[in-house]
Amino acid sequence: MEKIRNYRNWTITEDAKLVEALVNMVNMGGYKADNGFKSGYLLHLENALKEKIPNSGILGKPHIESRIKTMKKDWQVVYDMVNGTNTSGFGYDSSTHSVTAESAVWDSYIQVHKEA
Repeated sequence: MEKIRNYRNWTITEDAKLVEALVNMVNMGGYKADNGFKSGYLLHLENALKEKIPNSGILGKPHIESRIKTMKKDWQVVYDMVNGTNTSGFGYDSSTHSVTAESAVWDSYIQVHKEA
């Protein structure tokens, strides 16, 4: 049986509202667990996004769950570039909120990390 992928392109606004909803949920309490979030967090986030972005069609499963996984993966890549071992030459510009490096450093990184 072929698995159907439910892929959704998120807008910048949707990403921002999801992060805002996550921050609000954590600050509110009740859903934070030692290694993630407690049961019910996806429904809470889905309802928060329905309120902020009506008619978006964003569902807890699969949309929000998948987007959080992608955000975690992307954050880990940036964190490793700036703070990891063997990533000399990378920096972070807090005014533009972006990773910085000379062209040669980027080229070297891409040679090792083909998926980048």
